[in-house]
This record gives sequence, C-alpha cells and structure tokens, in this order.
Amino acid sequence: MQLTGPFDVDLHVHTTASDGTYTPNDVVKLAAGKGIRALAVTDHDTIQGVAEALAAGERLGVKVVPAIELSTCDEPDKDFMELHLLGYFIDPDDPALNDTLKRVIQGRAEQKRLQIQKLQDLGFDVPEEEVFALTDGTPSRSHIAEVLLRRNRSRVTDKQQLFDEYISVGGKAYVPRPFELSLEEAIQVVLDAGGVPVLSHPADYLHVRDPARVVRDAVSLGLRGIEVNYTYDKNRRHFGISKAELHTLIRRFDGLADELGLLKTGGSDFHGERKPIELGEIGLVYDDYWRFKAACGQ
Repeated sequence: MQLTGPFDVDLHVHTTASDGTYTPNDVVKLAAGKGIRALAVTDHDTIQGVAEALAAGERLGVKVVPAIELSTCDEPDKDFMELHLLGYFIDPDDPALNDTLKRVIQGRAEQKRLQIQKLQDLGFDVPEEEVFALTDGTPSRSHIAEVLLRRNRSRVTDKQQLFDEYISVGGKAYVPRPFELSLEEAIQVVLDAGGVPVLSHPADYLHVRDPARVVRDAVSLGLRGIEVNYTYDKNRRHFGISKAELHTLIRRFDGLADELGLLKTGGSDFHGERKPIELGEIGLVYDDYWRFKAACGQ
C-alpha cells in the first residue's frame, strides 16, 4: 500500500447529509475537478446522500462507493469509547440497514435536542431550529458548536473549549444517545447489507486504550479492514502532530493490517468548510483502490 501521495482516491468523505458543508452532488463535482477518480460518501449514520452522489458520479465520470460511517459505543458500562465503523459497498436498499438507521437517526435527533436544551438552561443562545437548519440530515455536535460560537462570543470563542467543557462526554451539556449500536452490532449490520466493515481512524483510540487491542477485538467480531491513511495531523484530537509523527502512525497501522491480514483503506475525512482538510489530501492511489475493491469482491 502506498502511504504517500498524490492520491486520486478518497474513501472518507462527508456531505450535507450529515456534517459536511458540500452537497453530495457538489462533493463529486469537486472531486472531478481535482482529478479524483473514486470516492466514498461516508456520512455519519445515514445513507441519505448516497443516491445523489452515485448519480453525480455517473454523470461526471467519478466512481462513487456507497458507504456509511457508523458511530458505536464500546463497553459503555466499563471504559466508554465511541468507535467509528466505515461500511463500504453497502446496499442502500437493504431493509435491515434502513430499519437500524431509522432508530439511530431518531436517537441522534433526540440527543441533540436534549443537549440544546441543556445549553439553553446554562444561559446560552442556541435556537434549536437554527441548528437543525444547518444540515439535510440530523445535526451533529459541530452544528451545535457553530451556532453557539456565532451567537455567544462574549462567553465562549474557542471550539475546543466548547467541546471539552460542554458537549463532549463528561461535559456540562453532554447527553448520551437513547439508542446506541455496539461495535458488534454495527459490524453485523454492514455485513448483512453486503458491505465491508472497516475501522475508522484507529489512532483516535490511543487516548483511551491500546488501539491494537481494539483492532484485534474487532477482528474477532468480523472486522475486515482498517483505515490506514488518515489526516490525523489536521483533525481535532491530533492537532499539532508533526508530519514525521503522522507517517509513524500510518506505518504502524499499515504493519498491523499486514500482521492481521486486514484490508487497508485511506481517506481525508473531508467535511468541506468545517475542517482544514482538502478533498483527496490523503487516501489511496488508484492501483491500491483496485486491489481493495477486488478483495471486497466488487
């Protein structure tokens, strides 16, 4: 697997169906303009943007992988950790997948309403309707933060402080979701929908426990791959790491994938204007994508 660019495949992309700022059509249009040959729409807990992206891909000559990024709660009664699972080549029409996502989306929406209410009780100006208007799907904590920062600059100006003090786990306005998927359940949902389950950004779990253990445990549940190439240097938890440290992380997980016989993916986690990351900034070269696709039986 090639670990350095340029990359012409990006397998981790978000749109306005979750917390991105580009519509599925515009993401594919941007990809075509950049010479990106394949991308995966991996919105959080929704496949709402997949059909539009597939249609745009057909029109603009970009191969679009139907995909999703599921949020899961691992061992909530012991050592809380939210794990993200990418599901590639899923069938968007799978009834069980859609039934599960309906429950997940309802839980996300209820959680966000309760978090907004808690923030309002704490004296913040954060209208619910303004938060929900920022996305075509269910709002994320990033949408809440955007409205809160815009309307409450006299009280809070730093997004990281806002997450840490108020809306992350343990924060003053944090509310657990009323419905959570376990990692085992999420892997099975992806497999049942004909998809390939891949653990997102494994180094994100360094802050809680050994990510190699997380990966090994997930393999026993049916995990097929890990996201080796990822923009850790530009994502919230990892701001400030050097390029050398980034390459060390990537090589570490590349080796772990080889050791465990796992598929390897790569993606930017592009969110448009919400993150300082360019589409295709990191990902796969096309030859590696074809090997990944063939191994998935596509």
